[in-house]
Amino acid sequence: MWILACVLLLTINNLHAGVNKPLVRIPFTTNGRQTYLELQVNSSTEKLCFAFDTGAGGTALDRNCLESANVTLTGEKEDMTTSMNVVQVDISNNNKINFDGFEISGIKFYIESLSHLTSSPTGKKVAGIIGYDMMKNYVTYINHEENYIELYPKGTVLYPKAKELSFFLYEDQLPAFQATIQTESGTKYRVRLIFDSGAGFTSSLTTNFIAKHNLDSELKVKVQIPVIGGAQSSASVNYLSSLKQLGFGDYTFNHIPVNFSTTSSGASATDSIDGVIGFDLIRRFNVVLDYENKSIKLIPNKHYRSAFDFNLTGLNLRAKDNQVVVAGVMEYSPARSAGIQEGDIIISVDGKSFATSAEVRNYLKGSYKTKKFVLKRGGESFQITVKPSNFY
Repeated sequence: MWILACVLLLTINNLHAGVNKPLVRIPFTTNGRQTYLELQVNSSTEKLCFAFDTGAGGTALDRNCLESANVTLTGEKEDMTTSMNVVQVDISNNNKINFDGFEISGIKFYIESLSHLTSSPTGKKVAGIIGYDMMKNYVTYINHEENYIELYPKGTVLYPKAKELSFFLYEDQLPAFQATIQTESGTKYRVRLIFDSGAGFTSSLTTNFIAKHNLDSELKVKVQIPVIGGAQSSASVNYLSSLKQLGFGDYTFNHIPVNFSTTSSGASATDSIDGVIGFDLIRRFNVVLDYENKSIKLIPNKHYRSAFDFNLTGLNLRAKDNQVVVAGVMEYSPARSAGIQEGDIIISVDGKSFATSAEVRNYLKGSYKTKKFVLKRGGESFQITVKPSNFY
């Protein structure tokens, strides 16, 4: 399958070169879990950092950025559906966004606190989240190899030899398509999955789908991870598990991580959708999204065979004061068994030092080799050995 994908990649890439000229090319950065781009709002000259999210139906703006973005509230409130529930937020109508001279108007901002979101790899705080509003009137090309997005006029045909995958619009805004999953016990299901690049994981299944098919029985142990669906929405908990297989279009992936949702409200508890594929899968392709024709084209790229983002140590990490700190240690995990604790500072792993938590995660991802951690706790340094494993 990989040889075929490489042939397709080389052939299709050659077909694309020089055929169409984009209206704009927008560079982005990524931490391996989300994508970040910079834009200007209204008449502001300051470039703000926005998370780019194909699973964002509305455009969110952080409440602390109203003044710097020259945004005026209407005085009205509207309901906004998050992954966990429905919340009321302030709104601002008819705003403009600008990418180095290319302007998109008529943007409605949903105003909320985004302080819980991590900063971009450049260190900028996230001022907003954008997806559908940016793409709905264009053909969008997302290059996950060279890290840029291009917008083309409606009707533009990109990669004419690439096979199209039809999608429908969930909530009239979010691309979702038919896929097939096979659980670890061997049972197969047809599922409807949202194409959600803002989800910083591989895949997830909704609460109702899990309950309907009694998939709780697939859990080896109940390893929990917290999930936040927006600062004004409640936190929820997902359980970690895996799928034997997930397939869509011409592509099939074996043994991939999946989150089992437990929330009782919001998009993760709906009957209208069965789950999500997130950034860890999406980044393996360069993507063409055509909202007018409701089609996705997926072109395998250099990330296609990358290791999936299984957490094999059980460590949750964050950056604090230019250090990588253990934000949590999962139950049943090798890290907990080895004695690593929340608050420990990671000095090095296997003699390598790291500037960011993303660098540590990427180093640990997919590796089952024993890792030697040098940690600091209470001002004293010490060494701990951790043997990564599939503990969930």
